[in-house]
Amino acid sequence: MINYLLLFLLSIWYIILFYKIPLGLSVILFLIPLMIIIYLTLKKNKKIIDKRGLILIIPILLLSATYFIFDNQFFKTLNSFMIPILIILLYIMTIRPTYNVIDIVADEICIILNPLEKIGDVLSEVSKKISTKLHLKEETKKKIKAFLIVLPLVIIIIFLLSSADMIFENLLSTILSIPKKLLNHFNFFDFVLRMIITIAFFIYLSATLIYLLKSYQTEEREEKNKTKRNEVDTIKILLIILNVIYLIFDIIQIKSLLLHSVGKSISYANYARQGFFQLMVVSVINLGVILFTKKYDNQKENKKIKILSIILVFLTFIIIISSFTRMYYYEQEYGYTLLRLLVYITLFTETICLIPTLIYIWNDKFNIIKSYMIIIITIYVVINYINIDKVIAIRNIDRYFKKDDIDIEYLMNGHADNVVELLSFSKKLKDKDLKHEIEIYLDDQNFKTHDFRDWNIAKERANQEIERRK
Repeated sequence: MINYLLLFLLSIWYIILFYKIPLGLSVILFLIPLMIIIYLTLKKNKKIIDKRGLILIIPILLLSATYFIFDNQFFKTLNSFMIPILIILLYIMTIRPTYNVIDIVADEICIILNPLEKIGDVLSEVSKKISTKLHLKEETKKKIKAFLIVLPLVIIIIFLLSSADMIFENLLSTILSIPKKLLNHFNFFDFVLRMIITIAFFIYLSATLIYLLKSYQTEEREEKNKTKRNEVDTIKILLIILNVIYLIFDIIQIKSLLLHSVGKSISYANYARQGFFQLMVVSVINLGVILFTKKYDNQKENKKIKILSIILVFLTFIIIISSFTRMYYYEQEYGYTLLRLLVYITLFTETICLIPTLIYIWNDKFNIIKSYMIIIITIYVVINYINIDKVIAIRNIDRYFKKDDIDIEYLMNGHADNVVELLSFSKKLKDKDLKHEIEIYLDDQNFKTHDFRDWNIAKERANQEIERRK
């Protein structure tokens, strides 16, 4: 059973919050009632199979709160995809839990597309409810009929009285001027567009809930062939070859990066400042290889494959350390950027993921996908709250005072998160040209918000600091 009135009110709330307004406080103001309606609908229809899936509401609301706490455009854009993905994952983990990656991806796509098939059901159910409500009681019909008879007479009397008395006429003109002023500001095209978006959102949201309640849980997942395939020799050869290649590579990394020995013909600085992206991708591939090979082991060769997989994990860890070291030297030379910090975070995430990977190698029943999901979602939420723009500004400013080198144009990115650091930096600067460049940039910044919907703490603070400086 779906409460269409609540969904329609939520759709109106959606258009009020987001139509032609930058994202800010509006995101969490919308997601809180959305989460409540989703929860109540699923609970009322007894579709919550696993209550643990509801814990995803926490990262969803935490990510939505970043829109009014910080002013990082990169994460605002990324979260506009991550939040819907997490909402769909919430459906999956509460209604039909699975930790099979293929099933999760397939379900995500189904929950996005299949509701389109239920649009007809929405229109049919809503039209039935409206027609039921329009069956007015006889008493109500009599009142409407009486009002329609009286209305013309009232209009005639008001017109005659206004013609007879100037004060009454002025009062009437003042009252009638209110709707006239509203109509003067009325944009018909804008109104129609708002209505179309509101109705489209209402229909899609209703169709999604109908699909989840009536079809999603009853759909059968594709049967998996769980018989062990006789591919053990291939897997062993793959693991042995990879381990030999990585062993040679890791010996070179230990000798060159950790012992600072690269030979006379190669510059150590140039050697260290390359390849971190490639090594990061290789380490991700290795985790995939380990998960893939686990499907093909059997009891007889189980121990050999486990040992080869553990060796691969250890060699992967050295590759991650090598990538981390290369990125460190690169940053020392060229400074700090968002992409470079994200490389660090990715490498850190991979390192943490090695722990459940090792457990999974020894224990086939260990739910590694669930562990990966918890680690990745937790770290992603945390990095949304560390204020990366501020961290980048602080590190680059510290680097300037040590090396007298800074890419100031990168810091003047139009974000409010690093304004306080730029103001503090400007006060300490002795370089007049650089100081002047920062001051011109700050003078041009205007972080004022339109109203409560796009209100943002970082922008508010930045505005206060800029005003105080003037």
